[in-house]
Amino acid sequence: MTTQSARDDVATDKAKIEQGFKELLEGTEALLRSTAAYTGEEIGSARGRLRARLDDARQAARALEHRAKDRYRHATVETDSYVRANAWKTIGTAMLVGVLVGILATPRR
Repeated sequence: MTTQSARDDVATDKAKIEQGFKELLEGTEALLRSTAAYTGEEIGSARGRLRARLDDARQAARALEHRAKDRYRHATVETDSYVRANAWKTIGTAMLVGVLVGILATPRR
């Protein structure tokens, strides 16, 4: 997974979450407006619809959470693999940076 595709996936998931919560809020507001004059059975039906929407929102949130966890695990495995495969490069780069910092930090006479 490339960095750009990961960013695109995050942006897509964010848009889905925003849209889902917008729909949930709109549905809840509409339900509240429509139940102002309802009695008995009508309120039960409205509550059932609201409960179904809330369940859908929970399932969507769980699915997005699962995807985020999978991406995190994938990134962790890839980073670990890269560091292990390029250990000497990493050590060499760290040593070079240390030498350069040492040279630059040494007072000049």
